[in-house]
Amino acid sequence: MTSHPLRSSIHLLYVARLCLAAVFIFIYSGATKLVGWRDAMGEFEALGIPLPFLAIAATVSVQLFGGLALATGRQVRIAALALAGFTIFATLIGQPFWRVEGADLQHQLTTKLEHLAIVGGFLAIVAYGEAPPLKVR
Repeated sequence: MTSHPLRSSIHLLYVARLCLAAVFIFIYSGATKLVGWRDAMGEFEALGIPLPFLAIAATVSVQLFGGLALATGRQVRIAALALAGFTIFATLIGQPFWRVEGADLQHQLTTKLEHLAIVGGFLAIVAYGEAPPLKVR
């Protein structure tokens, strides 16, 4: 018996959501900032981010809730859109590649392109939305 192509696409959507949520980039990063709040304050202050306490609270909220929502399939479109916006904002604020030169510029540019790819994945999730519940037999 052959399976329907859409069925395997649905499984790929689950994998894509887990990779984006979890490769645990966002969940891990949010949890790390939550546990290491003082270190996060130093990092945000060094970047010159105004109201670092509020910025960290917003960052942790978006990373944890957005990552968990994607991983569990809850409010997937909203979570993906929030994480896409966060990724764009954090990339521009946290890593200003236009201020570096030479080999560091190449590294920074590669990192920015990787972040752009992650944003593209989030936008695909926004476009295609939630997969139906996964049935385990």
